[in-house]
Amino acid sequence: MCFGGQGTQRPEYRTVAPDQNAIRAGEEALADYQRQTAMQQQMFQTNLQGQIDSANQQTADLVASNAAETAAAQGLAAAEASAYTTTAVQDDIPEAAQTTKAVTDKKKPKKNLKISTAGTANTSGSGVNVGI
Repeated sequence: MCFGGQGTQRPEYRTVAPDQNAIRAGEEALADYQRQTAMQQQMFQTNLQGQIDSANQQTADLVASNAAETAAAQGLAAAEASAYTTTAVQDDIPEAAQTTKAVTDKKKPKKNLKISTAGTANTSGSGVNVGI
């Protein structure tokens, strides 16, 4: 249903392209972005490689220091071990030597303590009263 009595009009379709100045400005902005991104990536890569080289140098220094400390500790341990090394050979026991014998259990007397209940009467107050 149409109101106004004019009938139906077909819509008008137009394809409008951006002008050349807008295209050129977009291309320049894209080229600037690509240059900035490439420069930032190069700076990041250079910085990261510097950190890696520094860490590798520190690791090499630690390995060398550890090797020197290990060598010094081994030399010290060898010197201490040789200082306390003793050997002894015993052929016969000398005549006046004091020797130790194996430990033996003492003989304990038998337990013979018995409590006699003959002289007490089983009344209250005598002996131990345990309430059951």
